[in-house]
Amino acid sequence: MRLWNDIKIFVKGTLMGAVNVVPVSSAAVSLILGVYERFINSIRALNHKNFKYLYKGEVTEFSRRTDIRFFLTLVLGIVVGMVFTALFLKSVLFSYKVYTWSFFIGLILASVVNVMHGIEKVSFKNILILLVGFVVSVMLSLRLNPVSNDNFGYMFLCGIVGATGMVVPGISGSHMMLLMGNYELIVTDAIPALTKASTFMHGFKILLPFVLGCLVTIISFSYLLSWLMREYRNETLSALSGFMLGSLPVVYPWKEPSADMLDYVFHLPTINGEFFMAVLMAVVGAVAVYMLSTAARREEKKMARRKERQERRREVKGER
Repeated sequence: MRLWNDIKIFVKGTLMGAVNVVPVSSAAVSLILGVYERFINSIRALNHKNFKYLYKGEVTEFSRRTDIRFFLTLVLGIVVGMVFTALFLKSVLFSYKVYTWSFFIGLILASVVNVMHGIEKVSFKNILILLVGFVVSVMLSLRLNPVSNDNFGYMFLCGIVGATGMVVPGISGSHMMLLMGNYELIVTDAIPALTKASTFMHGFKILLPFVLGCLVTIISFSYLLSWLMREYRNETLSALSGFMLGSLPVVYPWKEPSADMLDYVFHLPTINGEFFMAVLMAVVGAVAVYMLSTAARREEKKMARRKERQERRREVKGER
């Protein structure tokens, strides 16, 4: 029975990992699969207080307090899902680049709508924050023409930024990598390189600082996130929406880098079969996010009702 439960957790992890390498929120998928809260709680439990039990040799107590079996099984599934999806994307991205980027446009636009849906109050301040985020993101997307950079410090920063998609529902880590210019380096170069002995060290050297950055975010950002979303929820969501919208030029399919690599040369698509197929792929991407976000909201409501019932039971027991 315990083994079967581990298998189910592993499968859920692979689904999270698969989504983690495309511009869709992995955290939203974990909500749908019913493991988000447990995942966040297991991350928070990995603190110095609980590690003291491990240092003392009290492995059983450490395992109980940190839910380490669940955490490691889920993370293993995430890694496997990322590797297999990256291998698939490596061939698809280069063979069907226009269609793949169009699919990503649909994913991003629908994700922005999903994030903005969480803004409880529309105000001048929130609109201004969104516009500032949009302008900054557009400037980064257009003027810097983000290209791959495997510098250790920059990869570490990519890990810090990219891992937000693991803990923030609605935000995609891969989408952030597109904006920072390292999406193809990580997804279609480094991750697939791990599957071959001859290229393993190449992939390992690129991914090591990225993984270290991810760990920093996964361990610390869960606390920062809870504070930001509690104290500045509308402002945070507004800024994220602006940044996501402003990065659309990065995934626009009909462009080429300029000769000096400082900006892009954009051109309108030719109205032909390829164009209509690209539009269809964008629609498919948007529908996929809509379905995921709808399911995630249902799961959040279930979790809220479950918490209410638990609180009522505690109140009833307290009265007795």
